[in-house]
Amino acid sequence: MHADPPNSRDVTALESLEGALDWWREAGVDADFLDEPSGWLIEPEADDAVTAPPPPAPPPVQRKTPLQRALEQGEGAATQIDRSALPDTLEKFREWWMSEASLADGALDRRVPPRGVAGAKLMLLLPQPFDDDAEGLLTGGAAKFVDAMLAAMGIAQHEAYIASALPAPMALPDWGQLAGAGLGEIVRAHIALAAPQRVILFGRAQLALFGKTPEDARDPLSLDCDGKTYPLLAAPDLRNLARSAARRETFWNRWLDWT
Repeated sequence: MHADPPNSRDVTALESLEGALDWWREAGVDADFLDEPSGWLIEPEADDAVTAPPPPAPPPVQRKTPLQRALEQGEGAATQIDRSALPDTLEKFREWWMSEASLADGALDRRVPPRGVAGAKLMLLLPQPFDDDAEGLLTGGAAKFVDAMLAAMGIAQHEAYIASALPAPMALPDWGQLAGAGLGEIVRAHIALAAPQRVILFGRAQLALFGKTPEDARDPLSLDCDGKTYPLLAAPDLRNLARSAARRETFWNRWLDWT
């Protein structure tokens, strides 16, 4: 048994994602929809039918951010974020996001910028970038799946703002620890600067950044960011949403109720 080359990609997963797009299209998500869930939520009946696969998982990077290390060394108080030091415009925040040393260790070229414009109809908040998001968040293998989802929602590409809680992939992030280090304050500031009409958070574990638990996600939430309240819907991780028709149906019903 031999190891794959270090730069190889999960071709099977990417090809399956293309099949996932076909599955969404055949299910009717590119057409008008009613308030009631329709046939596109149903699992294919054929045993050999292509089902929606998970997007590629982030690489197993074991590095810890300076924020995490400081907390482990008992320096939590020193790592709290000074909100007055955060950038005051979205453009400056993006520059800071890609260069601030305290956010992540290692090479800056591993960081992935958010994309979109302020005032978007919907903000998609991911835990972290996928490993193939080289040109921006959700520009890799997961792009077609998410594009189809937005089309079903009636939201154009330019009407969505896509962000992540972490600037680079991290193996098994401890969201409670990162919250104690002040990452939740950074994300709140990001949301306030982006000023979306609504926020969908993918991956309920990161609710810890806002002092909430996955159990709180049973109902739509609201998030206070710089004195303004933003409606927030917590959804399963995109990989789990892609692999499970039952989760997609539950998510779609919650989306319809929320909107």
